[in-house]
Amino acid sequence: MGNPATHHYVLIAGAFHGGWVWRHVAKGLRAAGHEVSAPTLTGLGERRHLTQGADLDLHVEDVVAHIEMEGLSAVTLVGWSYGGMVITGVLARIPDRIRAIIYLDAFVPEDGRALIEYLPPETQAAWEDYRETDGLLPPFPAERLGLTGSAQIAFVVPRLVAHPIETLYQPVKASQPRPPIPTAYIRCTRNPAPHFNAALEKIRKDPAVRVDTIDSGHSCMVTEPAETTRLLLRYGG
Repeated sequence: MGNPATHHYVLIAGAFHGGWVWRHVAKGLRAAGHEVSAPTLTGLGERRHLTQGADLDLHVEDVVAHIEMEGLSAVTLVGWSYGGMVITGVLARIPDRIRAIIYLDAFVPEDGRALIEYLPPETQAAWEDYRETDGLLPPFPAERLGLTGSAQIAFVVPRLVAHPIETLYQPVKASQPRPPIPTAYIRCTRNPAPHFNAALEKIRKDPAVRVDTIDSGHSCMVTEPAETTRLLLRYGG
């Protein structure tokens, strides 16, 4: 039956990325004796051909179905960036299967709010153009993702795909109140995004939430995989 201390990490990537982005972190978590999966959300990564009809509810269902079909329990659920929207919805659906939840430089939405609502007005206006054309948001440039080294860029940039934009406009269905499970927020200190600063400051007010930082740009699982792994192990429940 395996080591009782072993549990399963489910890693959810952000916009434009697939499960592939967790490659190095997944290896580290497995080396520490844990099971790991990184399901790719509909319309992204190897599922890039399935963008039609993709919304936040569908992405939540992607993860719920993965956990249920694999028969997982005692899950440490990790959401990076947009993935914070998704794991919030997953927690509301299947709280009994979640052991701990970690927001990694991520959105921490309130019930009934969409990701777009947390962005500045100029970004909201710019994104409307994509919503009215093909419904796909182009990937951010490497520097905005915090990628600097040539090897990092070569690994990530060719794999980025346009993101189904309706996922960013659909409100999340979050638990009210949040289930009493271990929760952590890890902030990438070299990512200047104000909406993540705001998420950190808000969640920091909850004494039950553990907060930590990593000296990295936004793509910490690529730029600092060893430190990212260490913190996921520390807060994994």
